[in-house]
Amino acid sequence: MYDLLQKEVLIIDCQTTGMHPTNAYLLQIGWALFNPENISVPKIEKWTLKLPAEEEIPRKIKKMLQISESDLVQSIEPQEAFNKLQKVLKKLGPKPIVVAHYAQFENSFLRQFYQEQSETKELNFKLICSQKIAKRLLPNIPSHNLKAISGYFKLDNTPKNEVVSHVSMTLNIWKQLLPKLLESHIESYEDLIVWLNKTHCKRAPVPYEYNIERFTRLNLSAKPGIYRMLAKDGAILYVGKATSLRTRVNSYFRGTKNRDRRKLEMLAQVWDIETVECETPLEAALLESDEIKKWNPPYNILLKGEDRRVLFYNSTFTEYSEFRDSFYFNGPFRSKDAISHFLEIIEAYRAQTPLTFFEESITPETFRKAWEIFCKVHHVVYEKVAEMNNRKLLALAHRLLRKFEHIHGKGVFQIWWENEKNKNLEENLNLEQKLSSKIWRFFIRAAEAKRKSYQLIKMFNSSLIINKTNKILIIRDGEINWFSSKEIRKSNQAPLDISHYDRLSILLAARNKKLVSWYNFKS
Repeated sequence: MYDLLQKEVLIIDCQTTGMHPTNAYLLQIGWALFNPENISVPKIEKWTLKLPAEEEIPRKIKKMLQISESDLVQSIEPQEAFNKLQKVLKKLGPKPIVVAHYAQFENSFLRQFYQEQSETKELNFKLICSQKIAKRLLPNIPSHNLKAISGYFKLDNTPKNEVVSHVSMTLNIWKQLLPKLLESHIESYEDLIVWLNKTHCKRAPVPYEYNIERFTRLNLSAKPGIYRMLAKDGAILYVGKATSLRTRVNSYFRGTKNRDRRKLEMLAQVWDIETVECETPLEAALLESDEIKKWNPPYNILLKGEDRRVLFYNSTFTEYSEFRDSFYFNGPFRSKDAISHFLEIIEAYRAQTPLTFFEESITPETFRKAWEIFCKVHHVVYEKVAEMNNRKLLALAHRLLRKFEHIHGKGVFQIWWENEKNKNLEENLNLEQKLSSKIWRFFIRAAEAKRKSYQLIKMFNSSLIINKTNKILIIRDGEINWFSSKEIRKSNQAPLDISHYDRLSILLAARNKKLVSWYNFKS
């Protein structure tokens, strides 16, 4: 028998409040004992640790790790967690082995944990990295991240970033790596440690190996449509649109340099691709938006429905609702869009409260000076601005937008600003001057958002024709009916939601590009 197939090891995962122990804390720790000779499913234990009294869990970390109120209520003191870890390590006997995926991260926090609880940074176990092993055994896989390797090995995957799922995936990956280590004549943990410590010569980049058959993707249709990237179990990892399905899908599988790491992580898990052909790229874009909301794929970022709302404001933009009626009629606007940011800076100015821009705290005095510069540059009386309500300030924003577009053209602000940023013209400005420019941009974007809301409402019940195919789109209460006659399917008159907002935004962009036109049925 081989030592690798005999020795019981501990599979471990750590979750933290940040990336480095100098400014973050160990937040959760989970583990499972794995005995290669025992076929039963190991029990996974998870512990949430109490933080120092003055520390709070960052909101994005709490959301990402899906930490519940129950987790917080049941949290334990770090010393208790340390004692539990020592107890489980004793079960492993002398020279315990602990396995983690990307152990470099765990190592730094565990050493800090040991320092705080036992006054030594020396770990009383050997920490082995399953990612490092996978990189050496499987160098041609596009990604060696936890989810990537799990998907590559046809294992159950989960989009959740939490301890139990991470321990489970690491454990299953370890089971897959053991026979591959034996094939490489690594039969004991002593052999493994020597092999890991040995410097391996860097090889020239080689083409990535993918699970999906090359023939399958090369024979896709050249028509427009949407594609779904599928895991081994059929789970949808990603939905995208394409002008040419064959060209777009195959572009993912070309080259090895300067590739997006998140995309490579996904591609390592792809075992199949489904496609749906459409007549035009516009129809593909509309279908993509609906599919993303339907399936909520883990590797899509834009167009998701979760955590996104549509808002309507009252006449003075001081109150809002998610439902449009005679009182809340200004909209639709997305939550956390240009209008909400605009109203936020207005409120900070009036209340003379500190404001945070890109993690930089701005004092009320600095902000006031920035407003004075803004007024001076754009020929606005500072005292009058201070007296304006939100509605009048938005009217001012509209005038500033018209002035900009008179010089540069309509609908080009974002392109213009990207070009300006590349010139680094603000490098030599002081903080107040930079802030005044930001204030102006907030005004411009708010005016654009307000104009867009008018255009979307106009489209909410309308008829359009796709210029390329003469196909008619009849839109009723934000829902699309594809007809070439006067027959109109009744909608359920549901309130305007984020699905409608995204769908109408796609159609508005198409109209601005002259891909569709207004259509009037002849009587």
